[in-house]
Amino acid sequence: MLYAGSLGAVMDKGLAPAMERATGYGIQGEGHGSVAAARMIRDRLRTPDVFISADPAVNVSILMGPNNRDLVEWYVTFAAADLVIGYNPKSRFKDDFEHARAGRVPWYDVLSKPGVRLGRTDPNLDPKGYRALFLFELAERHYRRPGLVALLGSATNPAQIFPEPELLIRMESGQLDAAVFYRHEVVAHRLPFIELPDEVNQSHPRLASLYRERRYTTDRGMTVTGVPILFTITIPTTVRNGPGALAFVRFVLSEHGRAAITQYGLRAALVLVGGDASKVPPEVRQLLDGPYTP
Repeated sequence: MLYAGSLGAVMDKGLAPAMERATGYGIQGEGHGSVAAARMIRDRLRTPDVFISADPAVNVSILMGPNNRDLVEWYVTFAAADLVIGYNPKSRFKDDFEHARAGRVPWYDVLSKPGVRLGRTDPNLDPKGYRALFLFELAERHYRRPGLVALLGSATNPAQIFPEPELLIRMESGQLDAAVFYRHEVVAHRLPFIELPDEVNQSHPRLASLYRERRYTTDRGMTVTGVPILFTITIPTTVRNGPGALAFVRFVLSEHGRAAITQYGLRAALVLVGGDASKVPPEVRQLLDGPYTP
């Protein structure tokens, strides 16, 4: 398996052991930024049985269609998430973050303090990276505070950018004071965090038109648009263990699979299909709630 790196704890602590108990199948997987993982598949560096992405657009832009050798023909949504500001409970700015968490001071004022070390992921490799940029752009509009984007420096500011699997480790080790995370990441690691309004956290379908105003073009020319955050799962045409892949997808979409992800802060989402619905295995097709429309 290749999966979105933010799902590391959800996979290791939730889905993988629950899957093995329920089906007998073990899981071997790697977590990476979804864009980076999709490029690995397209460049034939990995041939996974299952691919989980943090953004439907990654499937469409990098793995679907004749230009991408139809490596993915369909995908389904299964989980929803939102962005938060996680912080190190041992940071010297802990009290400031606690005040922001309680709503006594704006969170962006704390991040503006001299010496605060903020982390995020690379927008060229990871959906959370470009969503972090959208977060600050949306915050400028929502709070009517021009200049918040400047807290990030450049889009790929090397002082803030870290590989997705390393971001939590660096914050927990004290190298960072705060970082942009999905809620499920900090919940799984029992770290404190600051909740953000729906207008900023990119979680709510009713605000899709607001999120859609945000765009980013990666270093390889892939233009992504803001959408409510959804995770997708698919069986690429690189599959070798078809029965195992199908068993995993069905488990993720089952009641037990949904319980395994929601306990870590993800929300179960409608099972919506993107791509060619006729290529969805019949055992999965019967679980669909409808088509996915960005």
